[in-house]
Amino acid sequence: MPRSPRSTAGIGLGAACVASALLFALWNGAARAPAPSPEAPPPAPPVMASAPSAPPAARPLVEMPAEETTPVVISEPAAPGESGQRRPRLRVDDLRDAMMAGNPDLAQFRTLQRKVLLKPEERELLRGIYKDREQIEVARRDLLAESEQTYSDDNQFRRMYRVEYLGMALEWKDNPERAHLLDTVESLVMARNIRATQDPEVRRSLSGDKVEMMMILLHNDRARAEQLLAQSRGTPYEPLLEYARVRFDALWALARQQQTSNP
Repeated sequence: MPRSPRSTAGIGLGAACVASALLFALWNGAARAPAPSPEAPPPAPPVMASAPSAPPAARPLVEMPAEETTPVVISEPAAPGESGQRRPRLRVDDLRDAMMAGNPDLAQFRTLQRKVLLKPEERELLRGIYKDREQIEVARRDLLAESEQTYSDDNQFRRMYRVEYLGMALEWKDNPERAHLLDTVESLVMARNIRATQDPEVRRSLSGDKVEMMMILLHNDRARAEQLLAQSRGTPYEPLLEYARVRFDALWALARQQQTSNP
């Protein structure tokens, strides 16, 4: 499937995800040539060597992420047999739950991160996850996706929550591993891990990862993010990182507007 739903990975914008169209198709209508007069015989075709047909345009290496192709699910679904106001289960719930079943570390992170009120011992447990270098390294390896060639829902959901994990770990401002986390996010943004041999769906999914990690970096270290954007000039990744910057600034502008209109 195309790029699936994503949270803004802990960038603290406080605004709902804004669906913005990135590319617009331009259609050029060609006027038909008038038919030749019936009295005039058709001209003889010119005798010339046929020109070779132009090769098809090469597909771009970096696939822009799709916008809101799958619903972002905030509330929890109703449990089997449960009645009440909770929403029905969606396919996205089954995909997420299947991935979590095979990744208990992400399941523990998600359970703790979603709790509104944490007990002191739960807060310490969650902070332990945020500063765990082993989990940070696992996230880095998953997001590099060095062996991914064909699309997989399971891989995409796992990477989606790895991005969220890195973003939330950076939201803890006193995280002793904050510098290491920033280095990790920067390395993933600049990694040349989108390859022409991968399926377009994989490239689009990895592009979405980069957009969200660039937004995380913009939120936590704007100067560093701007430097990465400057370094990407002239590369296939430049439009992707520029898109992330424009999207990030638009979300902040929306958040400020909402705060002003609802004091």
